[in-house]
Amino acid sequence: MMGAAGLGACSAGSAEPAGAGAGESSGAGGKVSFDIFRAPAVDDGGLVNISGDLLAVLEGGELAGACERYWKGAKDRRSRLLCGKSMFFYESFGTAGVPAVIPKFLVENFPEEIGPGFSKLGMIADPTSKAKLPLGMVPTTPLGGTVEALAFSCASCHFGRLPDGRYAVGAPNHAYQYGKHNLAMALFPMLATPLGNAKDQDPEAVAAIQPLLDRVKAEPALGQKLLMALLPLAGASGQVPPFPKEAQRHYARWKSGTMDFFIEPLPFNDRVHTVSKISALWAIPDPEEQTAAGMRHAMLGWTGGTSSLLNFVKEFVSLGGGKLADWPEERILPLVEYIYTLRSPDNLSPPPADQAERGAALFAEKGCLRCHGGPRGSGLDVYTYDEIGTDREMGRWSDPELSGEPCCNITFEPGDEITHGIKSPRLNGLWAFSRFLHNGSVDSLESLFCLVPRGSISEPAYGDGGHWYTCDGLDDEQKRDLIAFLRSH
Repeated sequence: MMGAAGLGACSAGSAEPAGAGAGESSGAGGKVSFDIFRAPAVDDGGLVNISGDLLAVLEGGELAGACERYWKGAKDRRSRLLCGKSMFFYESFGTAGVPAVIPKFLVENFPEEIGPGFSKLGMIADPTSKAKLPLGMVPTTPLGGTVEALAFSCASCHFGRLPDGRYAVGAPNHAYQYGKHNLAMALFPMLATPLGNAKDQDPEAVAAIQPLLDRVKAEPALGQKLLMALLPLAGASGQVPPFPKEAQRHYARWKSGTMDFFIEPLPFNDRVHTVSKISALWAIPDPEEQTAAGMRHAMLGWTGGTSSLLNFVKEFVSLGGGKLADWPEERILPLVEYIYTLRSPDNLSPPPADQAERGAALFAEKGCLRCHGGPRGSGLDVYTYDEIGTDREMGRWSDPELSGEPCCNITFEPGDEITHGIKSPRLNGLWAFSRFLHNGSVDSLESLFCLVPRGSISEPAYGDGGHWYTCDGLDDEQKRDLIAFLRSH
């Protein structure tokens, strides 16, 4: 997102010397040198977070038992970060899950429709999983105390494959069809057995899983097999959460890489449908950098209301249905410290340097620093939807009545706030993204800059309007130069 105040004079910058990713121009304050993309050096413990070799990213098997080794006395930094990385991939924090028999049945019986590890829905198969499950689906608290269950870890959304084929921890997995994945796990079992009736469900949701249902229709034995697999769950897994038609329809409509985390059948429903794009976790400013940059706090989440990375993880636990009492801060901190070490991958096929340099100068001249002058291009404030013009449903997230307090038994950690606004995101790694704006409604930088027409979507939560600063007041060459600048990092 650029310039909440429009394309005007630059009012923010840093004293960093111009370098890779830097621009130099004359704005309202005179000559400006800046390098919004430079992240502080960090000791990453020698871990491999970006590689074309998936097993290398998984540390060649070292993640297994990493936390047990750390808590038993291996207290060096690498061991601590290995524990954090193990949590990133394999810890559910006891959050709400689905009966493990369902995803296992899907990957075992629908290789053409689902692929190993749900890879045809954008997930990445875990090469160490005997059940061919994806990275990001891990054991969690048994349902009803006895039924094996699987839930999501950080890696389900924040581990992806880059356009050049490399894997990157912290990458927003914009290929992940979260909505269809959940429909396959929640709606398909309701319809695939001989007792199922599609007429009772939302037509769009049924259409989203129709290839699976067609297989069952062509091979009735699959439906019988599923029924037999589900029978042991009857009465043992507790109450089945509701999944109303309206919620089903939203799951069917979400683009890959987008979701609503507060909607049925998940543990909380905030009574408003919002769509969030999966964000990158690269180079999040730590508290020291936040203070130096003049940030109010970490400003995490699309509304910018989560005050720290530690709070963000805590709320993932509690709002996901886990028991926060089981996770005191000292047990969470290895994950938090590991996430702070993540850095964006270099673009191995960057745009021409002279074009990127022209774009860097334009970035300052056209006022983009007004909202993107913070670390990695983030903003230093939260903006109103009138200022930005993007879809405003997110302003009611967790607070549909705009009362200033979270609704629906939702509780936040101390220091967190409801802003009713929208923040400017970090801009590092944009070359690897395929979703733009806070709800992911725009598919490319070319569309964001109106070099390619947008779809003119006005439906609440899905709207692709606003942020016209990248469209107005620029000619096509300037737009291409700015895109080159953004894609050079």
